[in-house]
Amino acid sequence: MEGYESILTFNNYIVNEIIYKANSEFRETKEQIPVDVSLKTNIKQEEDKMEVNLILTVNENAIEKNFPYEMKIDITGYFSYKGETNEKIDLRPNAIAILYPYLRAIVSTYTVSANKIPLILPAINTNKLIEEQDKQEKD
Repeated sequence: MEGYESILTFNNYIVNEIIYKANSEFRETKEQIPVDVSLKTNIKQEEDKMEVNLILTVNENAIEKNFPYEMKIDITGYFSYKGETNEKIDLRPNAIAILYPYLRAIVSTYTVSANKIPLILPAINTNKLIEEQDKQEKD
């Protein structure tokens, strides 16, 4: 696909931490159980490298909120730039979009392996995520 190569290269990722806690006090109800999800990003950029850290929390405080389980997953992706980069080009949304499916797969695998209804995280708008987190940092 000559001419369509991205200047951003995904080199590798690692799983820093996975915590899964079943709630033995969970009480089933007839109502559909809501899912409480939060995603935080930490991004470090250097000359021709970028490190993207995604921290996902699912159903925090499961016992208090009557969720069947809670999870925390922390992964880091390593990227590099090819060629010249322009400071006007924001590569963060692309990097998150590349890394996020790995996070989704981990959540689905863990929830199905724990004999729970698999949780399939929705696709996200990475531009909006970054915009909101940038705004929070400024406040």
